[in-house]
Amino acid sequence: MLNKIFLLALLSVVSLSAVSADAPRPEVAESVKAWTGNEGVRVWTLRYGKRADNKALVQITHADHDWDQKIQLMDVENKGDRRDYSVNVDGKKFVVLNLNNANSGELTLPGEGVSRPISYSQLLSDEGNAQYLLTDYLKQEGKLPQ
Repeated sequence: MLNKIFLLALLSVVSLSAVSADAPRPEVAESVKAWTGNEGVRVWTLRYGKRADNKALVQITHADHDWDQKIQLMDVENKGDRRDYSVNVDGKKFVVLNLNNANSGELTLPGEGVSRPISYSQLLSDEGNAQYLLTDYLKQEGKLPQ
């Protein structure tokens, strides 16, 4: 009898694990875009959701800042020859990235008085993996087990 109860409990856990593993993943672009800046700062961007949603995952690394390594979901606003990536900080829209069509832009982090120039890096972009970045974001948000 105890073996049957244990077997039923084990089957329930396996079934729940299969359901969570089969949950649909959000749509993302096929490739990550990477940008580099002063003192080795790196910015990784990935379209999140449908193009019309104008959302992106953004991770900033190698920055001496509270946001270092954190992946954030940002709004993307197309402004002709540039794209602005923003989040809400203290209830207000804060533009973190301005990226222009000339493969350059600026990174501005909360609490810093100056913007950092950044430029596109094909080499780093080729190293990026869209599905890994998405998985890391989903884990960070508690939508996947660690």
